[in-house]
Amino acid sequence: MRLLIGGSSSFFFHLKEFSDTLNRLGVESKLVFDADYTDGFPSRKIRNWFQTGKKFTKLIDEFKPDAIFVDRQRHFGIAALKSNIPLFVLLRGHYWSELYWNKRTMYKTFHKRIALLQWDKFAKEIFNGATAILPICRYLEKVANEYLPHKATDVFFEGITASRWYK
Repeated sequence: MRLLIGGSSSFFFHLKEFSDTLNRLGVESKLVFDADYTDGFPSRKIRNWFQTGKKFTKLIDEFKPDAIFVDRQRHFGIAALKSNIPLFVLLRGHYWSELYWNKRTMYKTFHKRIALLQWDKFAKEIFNGATAILPICRYLEKVANEYLPHKATDVFFEGITASRWYK
């Protein structure tokens, strides 16, 4: 089996450990920074708004994954759905509560509101098209089942390595 993992920079080290473990267990995996392969509006970099998707297509053609795993709801997940490869989405937080509070606090200006609406559109499409949603705890599994009652979910527990805390 081949698993393509598209991750955000902020949690890349967690995904690296996951990828390394899969490789040790005989599952071929490839970890990539998702925005390196597909990005677009809304993005802080205007030049990224006009990408063709060729990098993502080349990645899929060369690696030939059996499944794709993403840790956020952005362009990489949309491209994965369009490629008709099973998509698994890691859910790290209460997406719907975050959206609610973002609308009422940080994203009140017109341009930020447009970005938030686009990100929400992506999230809805990704959640609905995903093979499964993998929340990181039982509480989030209950939340996901409340908002996506007909979607397969299972808890994806992340191990914590305490040795990282002491150097």
